[in-house]
Amino acid sequence: MLKKIMAALLAACTICVLGACGKDDAKTPDTKPDSTVTEPDNSDNTADNNTETEIDYTSDLSTERYDGYNYRMLVRKGKINDQYLEDDSEDLVESATYKRNKEVEDRYGITITVSESNDSNYETDALNSILAGDDAYDLIFAHSRAAFVYAIQGAAMNFNDISTIHLDKPWWTQDITESCNINGKLYVLDGDISTSGLGATMCLFFNKRIFDELGYDYPYEMVKDGDWTFDEFSYLAKKGGADLNGDGVMDPEVDQYGFRAEQWEAPMNILYTGGQKIYDKDDEGNLQLTLYSTKTVEIYDEFFSLMNNASCILFSTATGYKGSGMFSEGRAMFTDTELRHAQTLRNMDDDFGILPYPKFDEADNYATATNGGSHLLVIPITVSDVERTGAITEALCAIGSRDVIPAFYEKSLKTKYARDEESEDMIDIIRSSRIYDIGYVAGGTFQSCGCDLANSTNHDFASYYASGETAAKTKLEEFNRDYAGLSN
Repeated sequence: MLKKIMAALLAACTICVLGACGKDDAKTPDTKPDSTVTEPDNSDNTADNNTETEIDYTSDLSTERYDGYNYRMLVRKGKINDQYLEDDSEDLVESATYKRNKEVEDRYGITITVSESNDSNYETDALNSILAGDDAYDLIFAHSRAAFVYAIQGAAMNFNDISTIHLDKPWWTQDITESCNINGKLYVLDGDISTSGLGATMCLFFNKRIFDELGYDYPYEMVKDGDWTFDEFSYLAKKGGADLNGDGVMDPEVDQYGFRAEQWEAPMNILYTGGQKIYDKDDEGNLQLTLYSTKTVEIYDEFFSLMNNASCILFSTATGYKGSGMFSEGRAMFTDTELRHAQTLRNMDDDFGILPYPKFDEADNYATATNGGSHLLVIPITVSDVERTGAITEALCAIGSRDVIPAFYEKSLKTKYARDEESEDMIDIIRSSRIYDIGYVAGGTFQSCGCDLANSTNHDFASYYASGETAAKTKLEEFNRDYAGLSN
């Protein structure tokens, strides 16, 4: 697993400043990691894949010097430290980011500066200036749906046209380079330049004490054997509820539930566990509306049938109560969540474990989405030298993959917060199973299908789809035209 492979890397890495969110005291090693390390090849999306490949992080980076250039980032509100720090930090990941920037600055003779977006949600505040021809930024970190606004408005560069960005490299999220590449157009990107996408990857946490009290084995071996299915999960979730105060009524304020879910998590990700997508490409590479299928109907029927069980609870806008403390208080056997939220449970009394979402059927692959609130990258069309911008961006991503991601993945996420080694293995599986549905991240009539169904009165997918199909096809035609340059 990656944790074993990266151990030697981290021992020699300049980023090893202990502390993460707790900010413990630390010493920084004097040596930098080798530019070549060994990592697993997760390309076949299986739990048993132990093939190792060499990753050379620096040999293909640009050797040009851009002395005196100011490389300018626009970063989402409240996320500055994800990309830029004035000084080194005791936080492990922040320190790694600081050192990455300094290494890139020294490599190219540049200065990196950052501005903060004015909008904390759908950040498009640079759009008008770009369309007016203002060369104000080299790279924009935007809310995923805002990134597509830049794209369809003609404000974003096509990453396929930037020779200094190597899209086949493992530090770029490969599912995005495939899924969001339509008719040779790829205007948005994600990768190891940031920990945001990894942190926002959806998963499940489970309470080990409740498993122990009920006499059930933890599901780790089922996951590894490929037997972790929705039926297995449902069976356990239905057994996990308990009327703790004995009043005969299940109350989310005081009682225990087998599964607590929220509108933006499980109802969205359950679609992908059965291999379905809102939009997908046909054999010619054209984007199609693919949400409706007999399997999608089955997936949502089964999911909402489970959520109607007395041992499960679905929090939505309609129900009001979000139950944010239920899992940390030890009153939920399972909860839907994102990987980064493990960091919020450091004071939880009960031990917890981390799991991928179950496959819907055994024949399916493990699949997980990155929350649509995460950001995507955009390079404005106004940059004066796109190859220079591409070269610096590539270096930030490659060295981020070498240094920053291991800090986040191995220390902050795994060692500090995951409570057992098996959870570390599960994180490897989750990371390798990430998928991007352009119908979810780009927007459209069905962009929030799971959330919409969670807030509907009867959770009837077929009628929900029928009511929006015509509008959805029109929206897709517009997207194919504006993003991909496709005509009917």
